[in-house]
Amino acid sequence: MKLKLVHTTIIHPTAPYNFDYSVYNPSHYPTPLNKWEKGMLWFSFRFKDKLIGIKFENMGTVSKPEIKIKFYNESNLNEEYINLLLKELDYRFEFKKDYSEFYKKFEKDKLIGDILKKFKGMKNFCIEGLYEYLMIAILLQNANVKRTVQMTDNMLKNYGDEIEFDNIKLFSIWKPENILKVPEDELRTLKVGYRAKSFLRASEDHKKIDEFAIRNLDNLELKKELLKIYGIGPASVDYIMSGVYHRSVLNIIPSWEAKIYSKLLEIKTTNPKKIMAFLDKHYGKYKSEVIGHLFMDISWKHKYEKVEWIEKLLPFT
Repeated sequence: MKLKLVHTTIIHPTAPYNFDYSVYNPSHYPTPLNKWEKGMLWFSFRFKDKLIGIKFENMGTVSKPEIKIKFYNESNLNEEYINLLLKELDYRFEFKKDYSEFYKKFEKDKLIGDILKKFKGMKNFCIEGLYEYLMIAILLQNANVKRTVQMTDNMLKNYGDEIEFDNIKLFSIWKPENILKVPEDELRTLKVGYRAKSFLRASEDHKKIDEFAIRNLDNLELKKELLKIYGIGPASVDYIMSGVYHRSVLNIIPSWEAKIYSKLLEIKTTNPKKIMAFLDKHYGKYKSEVIGHLFMDISWKHKYEKVEWIEKLLPFT
């Protein structure tokens, strides 16, 4: 689909707001779902049965943030839809969230203080909704980045929706009702292995959940709902709650991540329980935000300087 520009607006996120650190994470594997350049972001976005193209352009500074947003669609969007869309983008990109208490509490911390200054204004963003996040999580299971990229491209070219806007071509994750019409054997011909079953089971389970309504649940109830989805376990539910639902949670540290945490926190142990105890003691309810900033810092360093140890523990290519 070729989409035309149908609406332009300007928003002013709550300061401080650092645009690039709040819309792009270098550690995420590359997909044709979005495209980032310094000061700009293009992405496909399915919302209320409409597939649109969106462009963000940074027009401000960290202390005086301003973003120009352009919506592209086949036909004009009414005012009610635009307002709902802006509200949804505000949720996913945390435009109005205030992290000043977190900054103030740890601005002089030996480990994280300088990083907070460097990344001041970074917000926890998640472009994907619950369903898109689930599909990406399945593609990432037990595969290196090269393999994941290959599977993603195959799935999108066969079942995704392609759009073109602002001279950019992007894909959108397939609709759950569409993928459920595809036989498992057909999916397996794309060399996705056991993930074929996972795509179908998770899509079926997703139909039983109102991903927007459960935003109002407390952490315990939200966790219970998410664990009903096929393939979601205790570790992955943390990722979904902190990513898709913007909850400050960190309940489990997988063994393979413990090695990374040990390096980031500059401590000798790689024991997950001891690392969690360290985080609880020093950072308490803010441990998720601390880890998020440390991961983002090493990701950007690796993007430009190639950090050998993180490449071995968390392949980026």
